[in-house]
Parts: sequence; C-alpha cells; structure tokens
Amino acid sequence: MAVSHRQFPVPVKVAAINEHLVCRLCAGYMIEATVIVECLHAFCRSCIVKHVTKSEEKHCCPTCNVLIREAQPLEGLRLDRTLQEIIDKLLPHAREGNMLS
Repeated sequence: MAVSHRQFPVPVKVAAINEHLVCRLCAGYMIEATVIVECLHAFCRSCIVKHVTKSEEKHCCPTCNVLIREAQPLEGLRLDRTLQEIIDKLLPHAREGNMLS
C-alpha cells in the first residue's frame, strides 16, 4: 500500500514552542540560528560569536557550560538552517525589528 505524502497545514501555537525559537543571550527570536556542535544549544549567530570572542577565559556554552573547542572556538559553531527556516516560516516578520510577540 502506497503512503500519501500530501502536506496539510498543521496549526502551531508559537507560545508552545517559543523557548526553542528565542536566543538565550539577547532574548529575541534567533537570527541566523547557530548551534554549538558539542551540545547543540542554539543562539543568534552574532550573539554566540560575541560571547565566544569576548570571553578571555575558557569558551563555554552559556546554557550548559560545556567547553566549546578550546583552541578554535568558532570552529565549534554551525549554522542551523533547518531551525532558521522554521523560525522564518512561523514568524515571517521576526527579522524586522526582532520583537517578541
């Protein structure tokens, strides 16, 4: 039996998933969602880059304190295009002023 791959709109309450869409460093919706490869916590790219480059001590995740690649911390960051696409589809105007609703 063949499985149908039709796409049906599924209502999503943004409030129910908001904590996964908001950067914990700036409290706005993530722009250029970027994950730390060691723990997979996500932040705005600019926020996590600032956090990693300003810290003169060990470079750790602001959420769980896992050590980010000690010698080259920026190499421990990866864009999360899937998460960013979800944010852009759920909140198409989030990049315009990056205001929480």
